[in-house]
Amino acid sequence: MVEAKKTEIRTQIEYYLSDVNLAKDKFFREQILTDKEGYIAISHFLNCNNVKTKKWTANEIAEACNGSLSVEVKGQKIRRIGNKALPEKAVPAEKKRDQKAADKKEEDQEDEWDEDGKPILVEKDFDNPIILTYAAQVKDGEEFKVDWKQVEKEVKAHYPKLKLIYSRMDPHGGHIAVSQLRIKREMLTDLCKNKMTVQDRPFTFKLTEGEELKEFWQKQGGHF
Repeated sequence: MVEAKKTEIRTQIEYYLSDVNLAKDKFFREQILTDKEGYIAISHFLNCNNVKTKKWTANEIAEACNGSLSVEVKGQKIRRIGNKALPEKAVPAEKKRDQKAADKKEEDQEDEWDEDGKPILVEKDFDNPIILTYAAQVKDGEEFKVDWKQVEKEVKAHYPKLKLIYSRMDPHGGHIAVSQLRIKREMLTDLCKNKMTVQDRPFTFKLTEGEELKEFWQKQGGHF
């Protein structure tokens, strides 16, 4: 086989097994997933339009792909070199548009409230909530224990549009989780900026971020 033909065949097969193609090619993704070693029978490539037009044979494909830097041959089978992991599936543009439209519609909706004035929580309220750390100002040696119910009560009284979905406490502080769904950002900013009196003493609130947030989920994720 002449070198130009080998290069053409190898380039085409490498494309079929590339991240770009496999992100959207359902058939070849399924074939890879059905083989524990990630191989695809060369006979499957013979059904591709480009291969049929060129009238390439299975033996020609195997020969051309030997020595490739991105695919490897085993008998009459080919796989991504080293059984490289598949890329994430590409989301069609129309589906992205539909999802954005749905998200926008949801954002424009108003929260629902029960007869006692409490927000009616939905499943999405629990998706990726904002975690706040709160702390009471306590003097050295002073005996004091936080009451998380009082913390919740005061936060709800001052910021009724913030939807609290979780609370916990340590002796002098704790955490609250706030829903991100249709969140009132200005209220969240105000809560973190100003002190609040709870249990007759000042409390501070701040966003839980970085290593502190990671530690929170490691320790408290199972109770959330």
